[in-house]
Amino acid sequence: MTTTEDSAAKPSRSPFADLAGRYGKRSLILLAVIVVAGFGLRAEKVFNPLAEPGDDALAYRALAESLYEEGTYGGDDFRDASDWSPGAPLIFAAGHYVAGGVNDGVARGIQALLGTAAIVIVFLLAFRLTGGGPAPLIAAALVALYPSFIYSTGALMSEPAAIFTLPAAVLAFLWAADRKSVAAWLAPGLLFGLTALIRPEYMFVGVAMLVLVAIRQWLVRGTIPALTATALFLVAALLPIVPWTIHNLNTLDRFVPITTGSGKALFVGTNLPAGGEYQQVKAGLLEQYRGVSLEAGSSELDRIDPVPLFDRAAERYPELSRDAALGRIGKENMWKYLSEDPIGYLGMIFEKGFRMWSSGVGDAMSSTAGRLIQMALVLLGLAGAILLGRSRRWEVLPMTVPIAVVTGIAVVTLAPPRRNEILMTLVLTLAAIAIAALLERLGTKGEVSTPEGTPGGSTAS
Repeated sequence: MTTTEDSAAKPSRSPFADLAGRYGKRSLILLAVIVVAGFGLRAEKVFNPLAEPGDDALAYRALAESLYEEGTYGGDDFRDASDWSPGAPLIFAAGHYVAGGVNDGVARGIQALLGTAAIVIVFLLAFRLTGGGPAPLIAAALVALYPSFIYSTGALMSEPAAIFTLPAAVLAFLWAADRKSVAAWLAPGLLFGLTALIRPEYMFVGVAMLVLVAIRQWLVRGTIPALTATALFLVAALLPIVPWTIHNLNTLDRFVPITTGSGKALFVGTNLPAGGEYQQVKAGLLEQYRGVSLEAGSSELDRIDPVPLFDRAAERYPELSRDAALGRIGKENMWKYLSEDPIGYLGMIFEKGFRMWSSGVGDAMSSTAGRLIQMALVLLGLAGAILLGRSRRWEVLPMTVPIAVVTGIAVVTLAPPRRNEILMTLVLTLAAIAIAALLERLGTKGEVSTPEGTPGGSTAS
């Protein structure tokens, strides 16, 4: 029987002591330093935003302002508001409500906080995959310092929010797989649904992860738990999406799960003469319909409103909506070029994949040095995936399925470097595993070669 004296002699452990016992006191201190540094770099962008944030950022800003001031998504003056996913504008509008008025600084501050939280999430994700060692801290440092993540904080974009939700969804997926209760699958389902609301291509990632839930649970627990877990994951994933689908049904008078715009993306991505590249397609349409020749990527071309050009292209099928018409033309282009020049079309697909992954967002990662660093990180991520697959075979799937699905969508439609930004949270985590393994091997060699009686090299646990 425990006495009062016994209870007093054994004081309860503090939450920090519990965390220190699990992750290590030194690791937590270093993580805190990394988090503070990462927040500081992002906070600088909050107060010094990008001078030219780009058309998408301006659109997201306008949509958030409309939500706050008028309670509508874009209003009557906003053309094709449904082309933009609602997740980011809803977050920014929430920031305006907190500020008591339209305040872009508060919205950017939310992005900075989400980006900082992603540092901790990636640390936890790497810890779950490796069980410790240097990989979690390396992953946290890579995410904290990765220039594209910092750059995007300086404009109101959709990527910063998904930079948090995607690794959180994968971490929740792995956590749910460790639980006996099938109710745990509600958490990853909800997070994948939120990620899709922010970036609609992740709806297909959610479908792929749903299949993975069914297979994993069936192999480990049997048919009934697999069906139950799959159903709960699906219901949770649909919770953020269905209200917006109903909104689209009322607004557009047709079924659109999250956004329109897929037709335009397919139209651009299947244009073999333009290499499936947006700027090249825009320049080609300008020359075709107005007889004006401008260089792709030039500031002069950037100032041209693309909407009338795509409207003209969609006039080939006047009975269809603009997006449906562009999508139909895109499908026709795909089969046409695949049949006439299959080698050339497949070459374009590989070129688009390389274009997507060989550069990052922002001046730093699009420079020559930045491209070399980007490609090195991607190769390290590939090496980390191979190592993870060899040591923890099934866990490699939740890490790589999102990368494979989004890359597949990109090479068929649009494949700008922006497509890789959210996925880089997973790539950097895998890269950290490869770097940690390399450090462990170097440390082991140092220890072996150390003369007897002298301190040896460190080995990662």
